[in-house]
Amino acid sequence: MADKKSVGHAYNIDFLNVVFAASSIFLFVSMLWMVWDDYDREWKGYQRRFVQLEMEVTRASLEAANQEVDTRVISELEAKRADAEARLEVQTEQVSILQDELDVVDVQLDLANQLYQFAKANYDVDKYTFEVERERDPDALGLDATQAVIEAQYAEWLELGLEVERLTAERNGLRGEIADFSKEVTDLDEEIGELTAESRRLSERLGDIEPNFRDEFLLNAPLLDFMAPTITVQQVVTPNILDDVNFTRVPKMDRCMTCHLAIDREGYEDYPQPFRTHSNLSTYVGSASPHPLEQTGCTVCHEGMGQSVSFRDVAHTPVSEEQLHAWEEAYNWEEPHLWDYPMLPSGMAEASCAKCHDNEIHIPEAKSLNLAYGLYERAGCAACHKSGGFEDLRKPGPSLRKIDVKLTEDWVKTWIRNPQAVKPTTWMPRVWYNSNSSSPADAKRNEVEIEATVAYLFANSENHEFAVRVPPRGDALEGQRLVESVGCLACHVSGNETRTEAGPRRTFGQALQNIGNKTSYEWLFDWVRNPAHFSPDTYMPDLRLTDGEAGDIAAYLMTLTGDGGVEAVAEYDQAYRDDVLLDYLKAVVPTEEAEATVAALSTDERTVELGRRVIQRYGCFSCHDIAGFEDTQPIGVE
Repeated sequence: MADKKSVGHAYNIDFLNVVFAASSIFLFVSMLWMVWDDYDREWKGYQRRFVQLEMEVTRASLEAANQEVDTRVISELEAKRADAEARLEVQTEQVSILQDELDVVDVQLDLANQLYQFAKANYDVDKYTFEVERERDPDALGLDATQAVIEAQYAEWLELGLEVERLTAERNGLRGEIADFSKEVTDLDEEIGELTAESRRLSERLGDIEPNFRDEFLLNAPLLDFMAPTITVQQVVTPNILDDVNFTRVPKMDRCMTCHLAIDREGYEDYPQPFRTHSNLSTYVGSASPHPLEQTGCTVCHEGMGQSVSFRDVAHTPVSEEQLHAWEEAYNWEEPHLWDYPMLPSGMAEASCAKCHDNEIHIPEAKSLNLAYGLYERAGCAACHKSGGFEDLRKPGPSLRKIDVKLTEDWVKTWIRNPQAVKPTTWMPRVWYNSNSSSPADAKRNEVEIEATVAYLFANSENHEFAVRVPPRGDALEGQRLVESVGCLACHVSGNETRTEAGPRRTFGQALQNIGNKTSYEWLFDWVRNPAHFSPDTYMPDLRLTDGEAGDIAAYLMTLTGDGGVEAVAEYDQAYRDDVLLDYLKAVVPTEEAEATVAALSTDERTVELGRRVIQRYGCFSCHDIAGFEDTQPIGVE
């Protein structure tokens, strides 16, 4: 075959045809690939699966509804209805006559009503014109004749009104007679309808959701799904809740329900995600709840990127390493680095309640958050950290202004060295000898600071006079009976329970464990006799005990002793104490000034000054009322 080259050309037409054909095929395949890649979205698969699941659930509900219907009763009612229809057939001629009469009356009533309306309109116009003329010229000629015409119009209007009322009553009577003939059939239809209402509703619903070629394939086909697709992105826009997107405040948009299709529907509680019903629909996302889905959306509580419809992009948060690896394999999941609000882990969504319910410390249905607020208050967190809703609370720890009357120095040292070793239920944190301060070098400094803290507290203790100078001695056994019967154990723990076992409510009051080691009989008697005498701000009520009962309880409490506590594990000399004090001083003043300050103090004054600075550093005054720190701000951040 001759080479198809024209003079002056260097290309081969056959080869170019092959190139153009291959390029066309490649571009066509690329276009198909592009269209399919754009069409084949993850969320569409979820919606198709949900249609099948919804049909399955609806069929199961329909079957259950049919089983609840008493077929014997339905059969009896249908038989009665057939008999009633047969009787109605016999009376068809009478019903037909009444219906003809009703048709005539309807026509007459329409005509009478029309004439009545026209007469009223003419009367209103003529009366208005007459009154205007009379107002303008009371002596004008013809006013009397015009007034007579208007009065005649009024009389005609009243007669037409009476005719309308007569025809209306006649029409209603005929309707009632006709209804009486079919009343039995109508009543039976209503009774059958009530018994089968749920079955009929579910049957209709099943017919609506059952796929067909038009809805399932044609309207959702590639390049045709722009018209009226049944598989589509679903979203909720909440104009009153805003998101900060690229420094712009925009209404929050949630598309979570595109995949979580049953989130606000009952009946899907036992199905896996994303087709599970939200818990507690009466409170969350239910249409009758305080937080309906169409008004609150999802991410206001759960966080995450609500605009996305891809599992990877919505910022889901795994709850375990196992789930993380499963997501990485199934969805190529990775931690969202470009979104500031990743989804809260499962079980943590209640944390978002505080967004709207700010400055509230009890939120209905938020049990975990309410417990957290209770623990936050009971543990005294707000004493160091200013927190909304906790501003007016008293300090969680007991006042130390009269510590010398209540406690001994040795016991206080043992106590603050490790409070949990003395009372397992205490809420007081361990300040010294923690995991980062238990080395031999740390132990020496710990003991210096403990000694100095106790020295400051006792050096600044206030006097207190007992209400009864020589209290009567009581009976410990009778005191135990009183403690167990008058309600002491509702707030106080006296046995070997841990704080977790006792719970936050039973640790509201100070634990009675080892109380006999820490104080004296005289103080216990004075306290239980009238707590406000020692501490006017105490929460403990006056139990109105007699002196004898107070003595019995004090005697019993003095028997609650034990070996709890940790002894000192290091020794130090005064030179080391001075070095520690210098460390504190040099943190705020120059070295020369710090050394001069230490030199000017006596030995006892140095210990007390070190104690003051230790208390200031660790924030003991935040939880306890301590002399000298009345105006000092809490040490924690807000």
